[in-house]
Amino acid sequence: MADPAAERPVSGTRLREPPRIKPPPALVTAVGVGALMATVYPPAAERALASVGVRPVAFVLLAIGALSLFAWKKLDATGRVPVSSRAALLLLPALSAATGAELYLRLVPAAIQLGIAALFLHSLRGGGSLFLDAAKSLHPYAPDFIAPYCRKSTALFAGIFIAQGFGVAWLAFHPEMNEPGWGFATGVLVWIPMLVATAVDWLVRKWWFRYYGPGPVDAFLRRMMPPENTEAGRRSLAYIRRMRADLGMPPP
Repeated sequence: MADPAAERPVSGTRLREPPRIKPPPALVTAVGVGALMATVYPPAAERALASVGVRPVAFVLLAIGALSLFAWKKLDATGRVPVSSRAALLLLPALSAATGAELYLRLVPAAIQLGIAALFLHSLRGGGSLFLDAAKSLHPYAPDFIAPYCRKSTALFAGIFIAQGFGVAWLAFHPEMNEPGWGFATGVLVWIPMLVATAVDWLVRKWWFRYYGPGPVDAFLRRMMPPENTEAGRRSLAYIRRMRADLGMPPP
């Protein structure tokens, strides 16, 4: 357990205003909402299709989608999430409502996965990235030198979402081949590559930047990968020391 006294300001040192966690940018929120929908929708839709049929499910999706277009307009005041990307998701339930075909509703998760990939790629315009936006939101004092890594990681995860989108589309065309059921395979199993990639990305970030917190896992990694041993680690350590001194805190 960390010593509470270690977090007290150094006597006589002027404190900078403490950092405030900002609300996540609209682009980051859109990705989170999309990922939640891509997880919850398939098993819920599978049960709904079996009980009420195609057209009722399609009309409910159309109503929810239409309402979300208006609600999102207030959240995304800067218009960073293209209206076309949100409106395009209404096309598939509209086709199911018109034709009574179940296939278009099974393709909705694939459209969400590809839509998330599009948001990742869209965030790379102008030199930024979705992961940099998220980092700056969670850690207002996050250094600018993480930007190149965030751009590479954002592009990599965009590729994973694209691959998952095509995989989910294949499952939509072959629901009979999904041994655990289409809803479970599409909403749960398809996330395995993303979970693996997230774990690998976390470990690579620790290895590259060598920024460690107070927890036991970080303490172990610090012993295994000291920040003093690499240029990137020394830069991270120097930045942390400067910020802690600026905040009136003892060095790490």
